[in-house]
Amino acid sequence: MSISSDILKAVMRNYPTGVTIVTTVHNNEYYGLTVNSFTSLSLDPPLVLVAIDRRLASHEAIDKSNVYAVNILSDDLKELAVRFATAPREDRFKGLKIRTAKTGSPIIDGSIAYLDCRVTAKYPGGDHTIFIGEVVDTQVMNNKLPLIYYNRGYYTIKQATPLP
Repeated sequence: MSISSDILKAVMRNYPTGVTIVTTVHNNEYYGLTVNSFTSLSLDPPLVLVAIDRRLASHEAIDKSNVYAVNILSDDLKELAVRFATAPREDRFKGLKIRTAKTGSPIIDGSIAYLDCRVTAKYPGGDHTIFIGEVVDTQVMNNKLPLIYYNRGYYTIKQATPLP
């Protein structure tokens, strides 16, 4: 017996995640989307993974270019998270200060950190593809607090109390 996608969504809303914008370049065009399906996979070699919906233009661009960068968003970049989740692809990078990573992927100014990756493996995952990326460059760019996504909303951890 399979569960419905609505039930799975309702359960997953209870799991807070950090927020990233995954970017790539293909045919001299930038692509990017808001992603919370991102995780560290291995330290040796340095690997991360992202899961990208197969129906999206960014999926095709990553699949063909075999590179991507993960931009970890700070809590003052909520508007960018919303823009990269909802705006037309051609409007997502308008007015942004970016620099180019070693792979050619765009790095968004103001992100807490980035991981620049070359795809080493691709696995089907239902309606998504899991892209394993070897980290070829990374940098922490500031010490701001992370943007958090939880229960369909964006949050900061400013009010969080560390547990003893």
